[in-house]
Amino acid sequence: MKGPKKAKVKSTKQANSSGVTRREALKLAGLTLGGLAIGGPAAGSGKAVAKQQQQCVTNECDYPVGRGTTQNYTYPTRLSAFTPDMQPQLAGDEMRITFLGTGFPLVRRAQQMMSIFVEVGPWVPDPGGGFGKATDSFIFDCGAGALTNYSAMGIAFSRMDKIFISHLHADHMSDLSAIYCFGPASDRKWPLYVWGPGPSGVPNPSKFGPRYYNDGTYDFCDNLRRAMRWHTEAFSFLNTGWRNYPIPTRGSWGLPSDPVPVGDDPPNDGYGLVPIELDWTKYDADAGDNVAYNNPTTGVKITHFPVVHDRKGSLGYKLEWNGLSMIYTSDTRPETRCIDQARNVDPATGVARGVDVFIHEMILPPEMLVLKDLGLPAPDYTNELFKQGVQQAATIEENSHTPQGAFGYLLSQILPRPRLTVVAHFPVADDTVKCALNSVQAHFPPNSGYPLEGRDIIWTKDLMVVSVKKTRITQKIGVVSDYTYSPPSNLYYPLYPAKYSTATAQLDTSTVIPPGDDTYCENGY
Repeated sequence: MKGPKKAKVKSTKQANSSGVTRREALKLAGLTLGGLAIGGPAAGSGKAVAKQQQQCVTNECDYPVGRGTTQNYTYPTRLSAFTPDMQPQLAGDEMRITFLGTGFPLVRRAQQMMSIFVEVGPWVPDPGGGFGKATDSFIFDCGAGALTNYSAMGIAFSRMDKIFISHLHADHMSDLSAIYCFGPASDRKWPLYVWGPGPSGVPNPSKFGPRYYNDGTYDFCDNLRRAMRWHTEAFSFLNTGWRNYPIPTRGSWGLPSDPVPVGDDPPNDGYGLVPIELDWTKYDADAGDNVAYNNPTTGVKITHFPVVHDRKGSLGYKLEWNGLSMIYTSDTRPETRCIDQARNVDPATGVARGVDVFIHEMILPPEMLVLKDLGLPAPDYTNELFKQGVQQAATIEENSHTPQGAFGYLLSQILPRPRLTVVAHFPVADDTVKCALNSVQAHFPPNSGYPLEGRDIIWTKDLMVVSVKKTRITQKIGVVSDYTYSPPSNLYYPLYPAKYSTATAQLDTSTVIPPGDDTYCENGY
């Protein structure tokens, strides 16, 4: 493979109405074109690139770009199809990662907000005659719109009972309300378990309100349970609890705390909501201090570590199973703990083992992000809306995210390299991915052939499926109908009696028109 193409720097309109240049506009937001928080001596592995070595281009994306490359993403067309009826093909040595939400807010039709579904094999048939499920399965984040993709891919609520939230931003937890509320009306007849960070501990600088907010996962779940009371009572004319549900314990699931529902719901009822709050400051400095889940029956271990995003209390997760490993950093600035986690040092030998799949966020440079939002072919600093947008985008990146060049540096510090690096939370299109790949490859030797798109690194969109085995990693693209009904479910009996004894127990039926010979047929036709 040839080295990365040197970006062509074309002239752009750098003057604006206030006489501020393009570079100065970015400096106003505390971010120069070459500036990068991780650019100095890093605490992680590897040496930082010295400033004099940086070649900070001002037009990595080769403006103006053709419109045809901005409205389409063709990489998935290279992949073979994965259809919902193929789910039971999950092998005993396979970890399957399905991307059900990959977008950066606001959502796009091709990319809902963040959600990743991870299953480990083998596939287990349902004793009740239903569809079956993986040996163990997990959701990492559940942003708005993702639930539609779960349904389209044929993933029932009974397979969506363990949710790991990286941080409490709306684009990472909005669909939790629908998963919680509608699961018991379907086939999840036991509680929903939600892992996430504890309180941030950030003091409130305002003279109004408390000194510290109760902004952790426990209080989030407690408030969600209260907010959804009308819904849960309204649906409780249905059977929502499975008599034979094996209630997990702290020991059986390897949890950091006892799994106790908030509110007054029984521990074997579908409207139980169980928060597992995690100490976001822990990262295995003391062995085992960051374990979120360690199930001796299924062999899955999930640990957490802090990342740098927006406010204290954001987490990344690592899943380990059967000699395979996956990291999901979620949203973060470039920082060293992701590097350390991806090196995956064996505590017994001190040898870095690397990870199989490294899922990390990426964001467009401020300039390109704003010109995309405004539909411009190239930067225009005479446009006040564009100039202000760049300043705001740069400030947001400084607070929250990893631009593509910074990710290239971060990836260059990870040794051994991940078997597959997956970029998420990125607005994919042919031109944005090409631009990002240029920036990433600039941090590797020109003749190294690394990273190669498709082999070493991919930018994901919704419905992409990555199957991981020790021998190989395969990628597929989900092919679904836009008109699917409910996904195939599993059957759980016997059930507890419904809380309300009849379908009309909570209703005033005095104005209802009943079926009858002179009204309508009771069978619905």
